[in-house]
Amino acid sequence: MKLLVCALILGALAASSASANPFARNHRPVINGSITVPPEWAGIWQSTDSTYDCNGVFQSMDTFLDTLCAGVTFESDTTFSCTGGADGTTFFQHCIGSGEIFTDCNYTFDINTHGTRSGDSFFSVSVFSTTYTGTGKGCDFFQDSCTQTNTHSTRTGPAPPAYCATPVVGTSWGKVKSQYR
Repeated sequence: MKLLVCALILGALAASSASANPFARNHRPVINGSITVPPEWAGIWQSTDSTYDCNGVFQSMDTFLDTLCAGVTFESDTTFSCTGGADGTTFFQHCIGSGEIFTDCNYTFDINTHGTRSGDSFFSVSVFSTTYTGTGKGCDFFQDSCTQTNTHSTRTGPAPPAYCATPVVGTSWGKVKSQYR
């Protein structure tokens, strides 16, 4: 689902394994909203994402390591709207947004994520839907899409204190690029 709009606007959020984990420190932060990582979720996690289209057809699998630090709050300065929360055993997040790709060509996205932790494992499900509307020249090239990512994770160790001592600052891609020009 690596669509131009998602890549430009969400940093390929809908195609990323990190999107399935709103706590992800080493990946993209959640969008305009905040979730603070509860202490019960802290640690190094080995995760496997299985991604399907919304008809249940398998698309891809990805395995990665991620470190979650207790008390870290992820925020972003985008204008999309998210709600959600987390406690010691569950998390949920719902994000919606829309915008203009170019004159008379618009997108709308809806992302729903929820997960449950039990001891040193968790399972989460994320559904990403993107729709396109408009009659602008070229808008018909954008196809509506829907994917579901199922994430199975196992904690492999505690979060390293030195790693978690480094603060995470939410920022936009434009702000990061401007620092390197």
